[in-house]
Formats: sequence, C-alpha cells, structure tokens
Amino acid sequence: MKRVLAATLFFASCIAQAQTNSADAVIQKAIAAMGGLDRIHAIHSLVFRGFHYEGSYPQETIQNRTSNATMTRMRPNLRLVGCRPEIPQCGGQWGRIVEAYDGQRGWELNWPKQRLVRTVNKAEQALRCGAEFDPLFVDYKPRGFQAEYLGEKTVLSSKTIAVQIDQQGCSSAIYYFNPKTFELEMTQLTIPVHARGDFIPTVAVYKAFKIVNGVRLPSRTEEINLNTGETLGGSESTSIEANTLDDPAIFAAPAVHPTGITAVVLDMLKAADQSTPEQVMALYSKFRATPEGQRADVVYDMNWLGFELLKVDKYDHALAVFHQVIAENPTSAEAEESLAEAYLQQGDKLNAIAAFQKAFDLGLKSDDARKKFARLRSQ
Repeated sequence: MKRVLAATLFFASCIAQAQTNSADAVIQKAIAAMGGLDRIHAIHSLVFRGFHYEGSYPQETIQNRTSNATMTRMRPNLRLVGCRPEIPQCGGQWGRIVEAYDGQRGWELNWPKQRLVRTVNKAEQALRCGAEFDPLFVDYKPRGFQAEYLGEKTVLSSKTIAVQIDQQGCSSAIYYFNPKTFELEMTQLTIPVHARGDFIPTVAVYKAFKIVNGVRLPSRTEEINLNTGETLGGSESTSIEANTLDDPAIFAAPAVHPTGITAVVLDMLKAADQSTPEQVMALYSKFRATPEGQRADVVYDMNWLGFELLKVDKYDHALAVFHQVIAENPTSAEAEESLAEAYLQQGDKLNAIAAFQKAFDLGLKSDDARKKFARLRSQ
C-alpha cells in the first residue's frame, strides 16, 4: 500500500511539474510577443485615454471618436479611473466620478457632490484584484502566484493556448494566447457585474493593440458574459502614454466636504453597519422634516445609497430605501427598476418579476431590463 501511495504521489508530482514547465514555456513566448521583459519592466506608469461603453460597440462613437475616459496606472498596483488635476490633459480639474486603488484600499468619489466612500466587499476585491500593473503571468513567481498549463482551448470560436494564473485572494485569471504567435487574445475572469450580485465568468476579448515604448498593449477590449454570450461592454484607448507620471500621491483620496442629502446618505450608509432599517430610515425622515430637506432633490442620492447597500448585501436596508423612493415618486419607472434589481440580487424572483413588470407599465425603456425580465420569466 505504501509503495502504491508513493508511486501515486510521484506521478502526481511529475504531472504538476510538467504542467508548470509547459506553462513557463508558453509564458516566456507570450512575454517575448509583448516586447520582452526588459521593455515591460522599463514602463513604470501608463495613462490611457479614450472611451468606454455598455453593450455592443457603438457605431456613432467610432465615427465621432468621442473621448470621455481616463485611466492611470503605476507600479506595482496603483490604479485610478477618471480625471484629477495632477494628471496631464485633465485640464487641472477633477472628473465627475473617480475610482481608485491606492495600494492599500480602494475609494470611489463623486466630486461635484463631494461624496467619498471607501470600497468594501465585492467592490473592494474588484478594485484590488484589478490594480496589478502587469498581466498576472508576467513575473508570476516573484509575485507569489501559481501557474497551470490548460492546453489547447477553443473559446468564442477561437483556437488558443491557455494558461491559468491563481492570484491569492482573487479569482483565477485564464489567459488565452494565439497558438502560433503567442500573442495575448483573451483574458477570462470571474467577477460580479457592477461589484455586486453573483460572480459570473467574463472574457475580455482584445480587438486591437498599440505598441507603447516597445510593449504591445491592448487598446480596444470587449467584455463578454460566457454564460449568455452577451456583450457587457468594453473600452477603446485612443492614446496610451508611458512614464509621464512619478508621484504615487495622485492615487490617494482627496479631502471632501459633503453637505445636505449627500451627507445624510453617507451617515445612513455608515449607520447600516450597526442599525436596523427602521433606525437608518429615521435619519432620512429627520432630514426630510427640515426646511432644507423639504426642498432637496433626493432621488439620485437615495438611489445611490440603495445600490451601495446592495454591494454589502444589506437587502432589508436597500429595500427600505427603494420603497421610500417609490413612495415619494409613485410614477417613476426607474425607481421600480431599482427595486426589481434589489429583489433580483436577493434571489426573490417573484417580487423581481412584479417590480420589472410595473416598471415597464410605467414606461421603462431598457433592453437590459427586458433581458433580465425574460430570463426570470423563463425560469
């Protein structure tokens, strides 16, 4: 029995070693196809400018080349999406919405409203795991990752060579390479859409590349839901600049001074950690009873609060918020859609169907909502 066990362990070790060797061979060729390790290491910051979109690639955007997005990265794991004054060509101004990972924590900022939150739960994981400067297969051993050779795989009708990288504390990433050139074609991740809800397998399909300082970088990407084949969205970088920034302080969150309903919803979000839905909503009622509260337009902030509560799976709190918005706006199709999303994430399919139907009855025009509604009905 001991000899059989020893032989089994030996062969298992041989298989694992062969997989590692095969993975390393593919990775070495993939790094060479990118431009080589020296050129990759020589890039310490990147600024991407272009646009992003939801759904299929918009023809009108292709024609107009509308630029509305900026993403900045710096080694080893600093990332900022949006504009801030220190970034060139941002015009010395903050973007309306900014999200970042500062090397320790993620944060999200609505600059006009002075609303700053530290990310938690799935949103925190998504920012942290997505902040690595290089693809995970580059220097994977020094970074403490594990590699596995998956062999030939056909994905979205393309024949590829696949390598899986396991990043501790994050979901695995599968890289699909061209079997002849070993250029990167796709990356598969399992992530929660909008940093909440169920984790779903998605594939980033690289449609175009730019050579930056001798390194081949993806410049146009489409995100595909592998479960449904649906195009979730994508991005195109019309320009990519290397080594134009040196100060990591640009990834730190700024000081903010929220007021009015914005300050109230931040207090409600903080209180939800320890308080009941009724106690949280009492803070809102207190504000609404004031002259300022009676004049305030609260829908945007309350809807934001509801979805922030969903990110941390506070379903009862989120439902109380969405029901309050509906009570004050009974003809709002968008409010009913938000309620439907809350029920859907909670797994309450019957109430989700009813809320979606009411949203449509009130005039909601949303292809995404229609698809979700159809899937719920079919189940």
